[in-house]
Amino acid sequence: MSGLETILVSLRETGLPLVLIWLLTLSIVYGILSHVEIPRSMSARGVIAIVASFLVLLATAATPMTGFITNLVIASIMIAFGLLVTMIFLEIAGAKVGDKHIFGAHPRIFGVAILVLAVLIFIGAGGLGIINIPNLPTITTPMVALLFFLAVMGTAVWVLFKSTK
Repeated sequence: MSGLETILVSLRETGLPLVLIWLLTLSIVYGILSHVEIPRSMSARGVIAIVASFLVLLATAATPMTGFITNLVIASIMIAFGLLVTMIFLEIAGAKVGDKHIFGAHPRIFGVAILVLAVLIFIGAGGLGIINIPNLPTITTPMVALLFFLAVMGTAVWVLFKSTK
């Protein structure tokens, strides 16, 4: 095999055709929606284009992608529900910093937390396998329980030391 053939085979194995199909669909749908100016909101055009491109991706690569996207959607819905419940409880409790609500007072912290959750959802849904990165070591139930316990303990110590200052 020549060098060019090797490069093409390796690009095909990494999923480049799927990425190109997704990008092509995204750009065509967004371009058409922008040209006819329907809907008026640019963000709505972007969402429609992204959804359409994922639907085309699912239609072309149904077998390898459906499990990943199913896990991704399920995990995202569960996390979103948990965040909504947390926000409701924080609003009910009246958690404020000065005159601002806690989300308005610390937007960067909540933004970083959302990004970390998004990365964890991607990894948990099997995203590392799709981009050909070796899997992380298997996380067992006792390890999750230990990490949860350490997180609760660390939070409790942090709250105690914060209130003593």
